[in-house]
Amino acid sequence: MGSKNRIMIFAAIVLHLFLHFPSQTEAGAELVSKVCKQSQDYQSCVQILTSHPQTLSASEKKAIAEKALALARKESVDTSDFFTVLAHTHPASKTVLEQCASYFKEAVTFLNLKGLKGGTASLDVHYALDDAESCESALSSGHVHIDSATARIQKWKTVYGAAEAAVIALEN
Repeated sequence: MGSKNRIMIFAAIVLHLFLHFPSQTEAGAELVSKVCKQSQDYQSCVQILTSHPQTLSASEKKAIAEKALALARKESVDTSDFFTVLAHTHPASKTVLEQCASYFKEAVTFLNLKGLKGGTASLDVHYALDDAESCESALSSGHVHIDSATARIQKWKTVYGAAEAAVIALEN
C-alpha cells in the first residue's frame, strides 16, 4: 500500500505542476502573439508561425525570427520554382515569368539574420518584398495575367509578412 500512495502523491505533484506552470508551447504561443502584433495581418502571421512546432517551442524572439525567415526562404524557393515551371507552360510569357523566377530566387538572399549585427535586418527583409513587387510590375507591364501567379505571389507575401514581423519584433 505504501508504493500505491507514493504513486498517487507523485501523480498529484505532477498534475499540480502541469496546471500551475505554463507549458513551453503556451509560452511559445504567447511569444508568437507578441511578434505577430508587428504584422499587418495578425491572424495570418499567427497561423503561419503556430503551424510549426519549432516555433511554438521557441523561448525567445530570435528563435521565432530564425524559423519565420526559414519559412520565407523556403516559400521564395518554391515560388521561384513555380514561375520557372509556369514559364515552360506559357511560352508567350516566358521572358516575364523567368524574370519573376529570378526575382524570387534573389529574394532568398535577403531573408536572413545577418543584418541583425549591423541593425539592417528589417531593411534586408524589405528588399525581398521589393523583389516580389518587381515581379508584379513585370507581369503588369508585360500584360501577363495568370490567376495562379497572382495567387502564388499573395501566398508568398503572407509568409513574408510573418518573417517581417519577426524581424521587426527582434530589432525593437
